[in-house]
Amino acid sequence: MMYFDRLHTKRKTLREVLTEKPVFAPCVYNCFTAQIVEQTGFDAMCFSGAYFASSYVGVPDIGLVTPTEVKTMVSNITKVSNLPMIVDMDTGYGNELNAIRTAVDFAEAGAMALHLEDQVFPKRCGHLNGKKVVPRDEYIRKIRAVADALKGSDCLLIARTDAALEFGVEEAIERNKRSLEAGADIAFTEGTRSVADIERVAREVDGWNMFDMCKGGASPDVPFEDLVQMGYRLVTCPTVCSVVCSTYDQVAGKAYQIKNDSFVAEYDATPESFFRTLGIGSWMQMGQSYDPDMKDATVTKNLE
Repeated sequence: MMYFDRLHTKRKTLREVLTEKPVFAPCVYNCFTAQIVEQTGFDAMCFSGAYFASSYVGVPDIGLVTPTEVKTMVSNITKVSNLPMIVDMDTGYGNELNAIRTAVDFAEAGAMALHLEDQVFPKRCGHLNGKKVVPRDEYIRKIRAVADALKGSDCLLIARTDAALEFGVEEAIERNKRSLEAGADIAFTEGTRSVADIERVAREVDGWNMFDMCKGGASPDVPFEDLVQMGYRLVTCPTVCSVVCSTYDQVAGKAYQIKNDSFVAEYDATPESFFRTLGIGSWMQMGQSYDPDMKDATVTKNLE
C-alpha cells in the first residue's frame, strides 16, 4: 500500500472480515511489523500495547504508556498498511469520559477495533499475576460509554475482562454477557486457566468471542482450528512479537561474540530485502512520475 492510499480508498473493516470467516490476527507494534504482517497475507492484525511499550519507551506493560503515544503510532501504521487493526486501549486511561475521548481518538487514527479492559489502573499484562479488576458495574458503565461513542463508526468495541484470575471464570462470563448487552461487539476473556474454561466461555457467551493465543502465558495452548470449533471468532497472537524480540537478542549476542556480520545471510537480512519490505520500489516509481531524472535507489553492491 502506498503512503497516501488510505486517503483515496476505503479499507475493509474488521466487521466485514469477521462476518466472512474466523480470523487469526498476529500482533504488531510498529509500521515495519505491520507491513510484514500485511505482505504475509493475514486478514487483520492486533496492535500490542505490551510490545509497543517495550519498543517505543523501553518499559514493561504496567500502564506506563500514554494514549497520545499510542494514537501517534496507530496513525502511522494505518498510513502504510491497509489491514484492519485491533488496538489495545488498556482501561481507557481514566473514567467514562477519559475512555470516550481515548476511543474516539484511536478510531479517528484508523483503529478498526478497540479492546477495553476492566483492570484497576495502572493495569498490567493480562498474563502477569497481581491483577485487580474494578467492580462489575463500574466496568459496564465504561463499556456502555465507549459503545455509545463508537456507534455508527467502522470501529468495533471488544470488551475485555481479566476477572477470571481473581474471581473465577463464572464472574468473567457474567461480565462478558453484561458487556455485550451494554453494546460491545466482541467479548474477550483474558487469562482462562484451562481448556474446560476456554470451552465454557465460548459455550455460555452468546456472541462473537475473542481468544488471546499466548504460549507460555496464563492460558493453555489450543490450536486455532480447535478454538474456531469451540465458537471463537477472533484469535490474536502476541507471541509473534516475542519471537522477533528474542531473535534480535540472539543475533546481537552473536555479533558481540564474533564481531562480524557474515552470519546475517542466514536470515536474508540484507539492506536490499529490508528496503524492499518498506516498498522502496514504489516510492521511487512515484517520485519518477514527477521527476524523470530521479534515479532508482538500488542498493550499492560490493565489487568482490
